[in-house]
Amino acid sequence: MTKIKFTELGFKKNLDSLIVILGIVCLIIGLIAVFGFLNHRLSGLAGFSAFLTTFPQLKTYFYKNYFLWNKRGGTIKINSKSKSIVFKEIASYSIENDKLFILKKNKTQLDFPLTNIDKEDIEKIEGILKSLIKI
Repeated sequence: MTKIKFTELGFKKNLDSLIVILGIVCLIIGLIAVFGFLNHRLSGLAGFSAFLTTFPQLKTYFYKNYFLWNKRGGTIKINSKSKSIVFKEIASYSIENDKLFILKKNKTQLDFPLTNIDKEDIEKIEGILKSLIKI
């Protein structure tokens, strides 16, 4: 059984926002050092900031299955099928026959195969969708 990586987005929920802010601070200090000719040793911070600001976005490429969300929407990638969803656009959802079906208000349907996914992770997906979708 494969696991799903769950990440709730937001400044207080995970460390990714803090890493990005630290990267922006390093960029500012590095650029001031490069163009202000204050201290050339600090100019390397500009390059290091590129790594810090892109690291949280690159983490999703290392996971085959993940679910990123906040209170407005999220991104689901299960078994190489990835879709972004907005919770207020969802009319209903259901989990049947090892598949997650999401019906949007514009009558389009998204389906995600849940074969080989851990049962606890399926229940967690259902709990998150239940708490955030107003049906």
